[in-house]
Amino acid sequence: MRLTCILIPIALERAAAFGGLKHNTRAVRNAHSLPHRQLLPHSQRSSALDMVQSASPFSAFADLFNPSKQSATLSGSAAVGQQVVESFIAAINSRADPATIVEFFSDDVNFVDTSYYNPIIGKDELRKHFYLHAGSSALSTFAKATDFSAAAIVVDDIVSVSENGKSKVCVMYHLTDDDGNDVADTTAISFYNVDDDGKIVSAFDVTEPVSPKPGDSGLKLLKTVSNLIGDESIVMMTTDSITSSTAVEQYFDAWNKRDMKNAVAQFTEDCSVRDLQYDDAFSNRDELETHLLRCKDCLPSSFNFVIDDIAQTKQKAGVLWHVENSGEPLSFTRGCSFYTLDRNGLIQTGFDIPEKAPPKTGFLKTLSSKFEAQPVRLIPLAMWVAYMYILFISDGILPGVNALALEQRTWEEVRDLSINFFLVSPLLHLPFSPVVHPMLEGVFNLLLSWAAMFACFLSDERKEKPNLLPFGPMLVGMQFLTSGFLLPYLFTRTPEFESQVYKEDIDGDLQQKVAEWRPLGGFLSTVGTASIVWSFIGRPEFGEFTERYNSFIDLLSIDRVGSSFIVDLAIFAIFQSWFVDDDLQRRGVSEDELMGLRNVAKFVP
Repeated sequence: MRLTCILIPIALERAAAFGGLKHNTRAVRNAHSLPHRQLLPHSQRSSALDMVQSASPFSAFADLFNPSKQSATLSGSAAVGQQVVESFIAAINSRADPATIVEFFSDDVNFVDTSYYNPIIGKDELRKHFYLHAGSSALSTFAKATDFSAAAIVVDDIVSVSENGKSKVCVMYHLTDDDGNDVADTTAISFYNVDDDGKIVSAFDVTEPVSPKPGDSGLKLLKTVSNLIGDESIVMMTTDSITSSTAVEQYFDAWNKRDMKNAVAQFTEDCSVRDLQYDDAFSNRDELETHLLRCKDCLPSSFNFVIDDIAQTKQKAGVLWHVENSGEPLSFTRGCSFYTLDRNGLIQTGFDIPEKAPPKTGFLKTLSSKFEAQPVRLIPLAMWVAYMYILFISDGILPGVNALALEQRTWEEVRDLSINFFLVSPLLHLPFSPVVHPMLEGVFNLLLSWAAMFACFLSDERKEKPNLLPFGPMLVGMQFLTSGFLLPYLFTRTPEFESQVYKEDIDGDLQQKVAEWRPLGGFLSTVGTASIVWSFIGRPEFGEFTERYNSFIDLLSIDRVGSSFIVDLAIFAIFQSWFVDDDLQRRGVSEDELMGLRNVAKFVP
């Protein structure tokens, strides 16, 4: 019964992965200056799952018991573990939704993709990773518009073993294009641990380096920086859990003792070994020994290869390992190996893939793919670079000294404007309220109220649509550095793909309440309008309009802060339009509806 409970969800996931399930469409309604349509109640969501292809969960379930689709040598948890991993890979190949794919993992999964610096901990973070980084590495899932858009994972070999009701699975694979041709430099090895509930609790994936291969240079670099790169994040097995009883384990042990004769004795005479840091395979014992001796010369005697985990049968072995220097784990030195054994237990073939040294390319690929798909993102990027340079570094472009000069008058002005935030202090005639030019106060508070109005676009951040820079923190940052936070968000944000979204989909309870709180728009509009009025009639001692306007212009001619506020207002007016169409789309408003208000809302807060 336990095995059936594990296999049924796998079969359902496989059916869904191959296009059998269609996701619900849902709608978001939130407060904004545009017409407010009634929020659809959560209870009215469609719960039907429409089958759009002939794939059936029952046929998928039957496949699990088809001997032609399973290894005849596996049974029990080893078979379940292999099936879970194969189903996970099939879901990636079929472009299943990340929300479906993460169901193969436990809630506290530890997922290591060595294309990125940090492990992904937990199912929620993994789902976010899959949404954000689709197409940036093979196990980050495939995107629709990337170099991997037509690629598929092809499993070259797999080994699965059971241990105390759990299983360990090691997979070697590569990518192919839409014509079935192998994609160069995509050989990879993954190591999985699957619990007794059929959930992946840990995964480690490493891909071969691109050509030209680093060869010995990578080892020499490691030797050079070995004293600088300790790593406490590597999780090792206890020393008594790995014993030197097999050829694979004896090979590691002999290498650590620098006994290369004994190390190569664990291989067959006609062995073939690929160290993916090098271009060619080592085709026999003699070539392998020459290679090992060269590696020995490149690395200090204090370096040891430590086995973290191993999945081994009589025919195959998958090994997860890392390098230590005098007993201390080294950063970026993890790796995986896959070996096949002959009938005598000697290693016949081997593939070793070490972790790539920094810089890691995963995040950079994610970012570059956004610009490739939408080159228009270069506009806010260029604007942001110019903004930061002009505001903080340059002299002569904007009036006043640059922000890095730390001029006392600048910080006093910032302090005084902050005390008069939203005009509360001057309107209440508080004794500590400083006197500031009313037009500068008006511009400052108009700008901040406009920045706060972007909270009405918080539905742009959802579990199914995370952004590289989360909108909530960026919105808070806009209250301090306005365009300095808005522009990076714009050129890194995830494109909108949903036609209707629900309020409950907005990421975070607080964001849900703020984004859809109807009084927010009215309150901030009142503050903005009051700021404009204050500019004209506030602080009568500054005279009539002509007098206060002229004195304001004189102030701006020497004031970097005030000049930057004017620039920010212009940037807000230009780039608010990037949110409006997507926001209307999420509210179920078609492209040809509300054209007048749509066009006004693109430029007016």
